[in-house]
Amino acid sequence: MEDFETQMNKWLGKIGGLANLTIEEREEANRAAAEVLKESIVKATPRNDNRKDGKLKHLADSVIIGNLQGTKSDGNIAVGYSTTDVNHARIARFQNDGTAKMPNPKGLHFYDKALSDSKEDVFKARNDKLAEIQERKFKE
Repeated sequence: MEDFETQMNKWLGKIGGLANLTIEEREEANRAAAEVLKESIVKATPRNDNRKDGKLKHLADSVIIGNLQGTKSDGNIAVGYSTTDVNHARIARFQNDGTAKMPNPKGLHFYDKALSDSKEDVFKARNDKLAEIQERKFKE
């Protein structure tokens, strides 16, 4: 039988592994939360059904998930509008915040509402994924 100190060191090593997540594990948990947030933003983004189909994607179809350009991977995941074909983020900001020339200069605030309405679901998705990761690590 092992002495008490050896048993405690093994236990601390196991618990430390559960509490300290790797970058990949943090990214996995944050990606699960980002997927929920993306769905909420897509649903909240206003659609114009009278819009002519052109080369540009619709604003609601340009919501993307990933790492910010020019940053190294640290476990964070960004959710927002694409800027590859046209700056959809700029267009979304005008619709969300409003402009002086809009009939309602206060804006639609659809993005802000999507963030606040999905907060609990986003936390739940991340916590569920963290619990899954910790359970997986505990079995190792």
